[in-house]
Amino acid sequence: MTTQTSFTISWVVFDLGGVIIRIHHSWQHAAAAAGVLVSNNPAHDLARLPILDPTQYRADDFRKLVSAHQRGILSHEDFCKGVSDLTQDLVSAQDVARIHHSVIVGAYDGAEQLLQDLKARGISTACLSNTNHQHWKIMRDISAFTAIQHRHASHLFQLEKPNQDIFRAFESATHARPVDILYFDDLAENIAAATQAGWRAILIDARSETVPQIRSALATHGVLP
Repeated sequence: MTTQTSFTISWVVFDLGGVIIRIHHSWQHAAAAAGVLVSNNPAHDLARLPILDPTQYRADDFRKLVSAHQRGILSHEDFCKGVSDLTQDLVSAQDVARIHHSVIVGAYDGAEQLLQDLKARGISTACLSNTNHQHWKIMRDISAFTAIQHRHASHLFQLEKPNQDIFRAFESATHARPVDILYFDDLAENIAAATQAGWRAILIDARSETVPQIRSALATHGVLP
């Protein structure tokens, strides 16, 4: 069933992690995927030692490092060293880099085809993601990422969601009007910020396959059949 809207959607904008790109959402899962151990003793697996999880231990300091990294004002090397310092050097900067690399898993099933279908309909596709230069480089090898026509991110704007300024920066860079945009994100605070910016915004559940959720919303808004 199609919902009629006052303006025709000509831009579909996506967050990346948890929407188009499948990621490990927790430090523990990324560490396990990277095979990072504190020692050869499985009992010392990072995932089992909360004191070694900077998202729980000195969490405010960890969030500051992540924010600076994804705003492009902290180098990847300094980020990894900073996280290592938070674990009291029990996790080396080299292992932090391995964990960070393993966060990116790959595209969600059907994401590339979805982007191609939107392009075929004459819809402009874009991303607006809180990410960092290192993950950006990794995603360049993912075909669903390169299928996005206009790629924008926090480390490029030196701004991050949910700050309203990043939505205005996106509009300036693309010349898209808020009324033209349908936006998908997996974080409620980003959806609230996008809505405040005048965008039509849809919350995605990253715990389930995302593409069917997106297609359903696109059909509701008359963007795809």
